[in-house]
Amino acid sequence: MGRKRKKTWEEMTELERLQEENERLRTEVAYLKKLKELEERDEALEREKQRQLEKWLQEDFD
Repeated sequence: MGRKRKKTWEEMTELERLQEENERLRTEVAYLKKLKELEERDEALEREKQRQLEKWLQEDFD
């Protein structure tokens, strides 16, 4: 059996091409949104780590 062959870009109607592009763009936006969330999380963790280090160093000097 197998999967149905996907139409080539030339075989698609304008609506099908737009739907395909829309799906690709939605996927890209979701990927970029997740990437941004991960970067923000990493930055927050790094800030927290730096804050803890500064606190620890301050306690050592007191």
